[in-house]
Amino acid sequence: MANSLPQATAVTAEVSRGKALIVDDEPVNCRLLVQMLHREGFEAIEAHNGEEAIQQFDAEQPDIIFMDVMMPGMDGFEATRIIKARSSHQFIPVIFLTALRDEKSLIQCTEAGGDDFLSKPFSFGILKARIRAMERVRDLQRAIAAKNQTLSALIEKEQEEQKLAERLFSRVVNTRNVATERYQYVQRPAATFSGDLVLSQFLPDGGLRILIADFTGHGLAAAIGALPVSDIFHSMTLKGADDNSLLFEINRKLHQLLPADRFMAAWLVSISHTGETLRWWNGGMPSGWLRTRDGLVELASHTLPLGILHPLPECNTINQLQVDSQDRLLLLSDGLLETVTSADGQMFEDVGFHPALEQWENATPIMDTLLAALDELCCGEPFDDITIVEIPLDSPVSSMPRVAAAHIEQSAWQWSIELADARLAAMPSLKDILELQGLLYGIHEHLGTLQTIVTELYTNALEHGILRLESSIKSTSDGFERYYRERARRLAAPTPGWIRLTLSYEPGGTEQQNRIRIRLRDSGSGFDPQQHSHGLQVDASQPWGRGIQLVRDLCESVRYDHNGTEVEALYALPSAAQHALP
Repeated sequence: MANSLPQATAVTAEVSRGKALIVDDEPVNCRLLVQMLHREGFEAIEAHNGEEAIQQFDAEQPDIIFMDVMMPGMDGFEATRIIKARSSHQFIPVIFLTALRDEKSLIQCTEAGGDDFLSKPFSFGILKARIRAMERVRDLQRAIAAKNQTLSALIEKEQEEQKLAERLFSRVVNTRNVATERYQYVQRPAATFSGDLVLSQFLPDGGLRILIADFTGHGLAAAIGALPVSDIFHSMTLKGADDNSLLFEINRKLHQLLPADRFMAAWLVSISHTGETLRWWNGGMPSGWLRTRDGLVELASHTLPLGILHPLPECNTINQLQVDSQDRLLLLSDGLLETVTSADGQMFEDVGFHPALEQWENATPIMDTLLAALDELCCGEPFDDITIVEIPLDSPVSSMPRVAAAHIEQSAWQWSIELADARLAAMPSLKDILELQGLLYGIHEHLGTLQTIVTELYTNALEHGILRLESSIKSTSDGFERYYRERARRLAAPTPGWIRLTLSYEPGGTEQQNRIRIRLRDSGSGFDPQQHSHGLQVDASQPWGRGIQLVRDLCESVRYDHNGTEVEALYALPSAAQHALP
């Protein structure tokens, strides 16, 4: 550094520009550069070799680094590589100071992570210009990093909200399914919300009907059509509507709701109560496969998906097959076949699915073989939703006892359960319990809504009444994690308390509505339900605090007593005339 400092060396900048780390094994060069940087408003830190530079970097966290190339021991190239690796989350500019002028050396500076270089000797004016340039780049990088941090926090919050919405969405859609223990299905969504749908419901004669659907695309936009489809499927199946009538109504609704570029490919299968007859319809889905003792039978798509044309074309026929007790049915969405393998980029259909299909033996399951091949050949998240359904036909799949409609309408019942201490975390499934008790028939269409009401009331009693948790904890970026970590900690206490849940069916006769009365009582000290109702003291943009208001919207009445430790909700069912079986 041959150039001397200009005469006004005693003048220093009034505004601090941060810390500068000077790395040079020659003390004279260090002192000269220190004086220059002091004049520009920097606090200067010295290091005289690569190892010392790394130590000073870790201790001082400088804003800019001036690095000599040739030094004893660790040179400037190696020291810069280590420093850049340790500062991966923030931009710290490194300016190389070098007497080397050949092209190879300058390339080395860049490859080591250097952001600029100065050839010795250099002038004070060039130094100032290079510093300003690096500061502009550094400030821009920091501004981008700050915005990225804010964006990441927003994305994290959005993902948490989507997870909460998906849990409620899935509960509403899936809790009405029946006989799920009689068939095997696997779903692997490509996003938080799945565009694939699996529904099952008993027919009035004891048969079983299953719908497998694949909406265009994936994510929330694809999943939103599942709600009306689920409602139509369950209500019409319970009323005994035939396959064609059900398809007509679903197609009409989707044609009315979906934009022109959206539709729903679907499988519809109905299995007789004896398990001997299979009716099937395939609109735009991949071929299904029936494994019989005589070999494989392909059930190919034979008509358009639902929602494209209304009414459906004349080729929209229902196919029928006689099946044997050892037959098995395999249905799937195109996400499985179109998954790209990690080895050579081929489709799973070619390298995994068809080889497994060829080895499928009669009267044996294929699901585990398919999943093992999928996990072995593919890695990472799927690009499309994957759904696989395998139905064994080795017994009457849908053996639901028929109950006289008059008996359902005229008989009241009451069911209750009390959960305490360690069992409080296990929220009961109404479908499982009421089905076990023989109380489910006649209220299938309302099971999802009832489960939502009970879940919200139970959660409020547990978290706010017994565990004394405040929803405001969730307001920060890590609030959900903190909230549920604290929830788990308090649940682990020796005796947190108890909750008693009672459900009563109250028939109203032919003129009045039937009702389900839901009562919860807990051992907690209570809470103020007004502070947990949306629209009162809760911000509508928050993904919490809406449960009680949701329950009020769904129920005929909701009343809290004894400081919030008791709640009673009244849910109205259709009248006896509307609810009677065909």
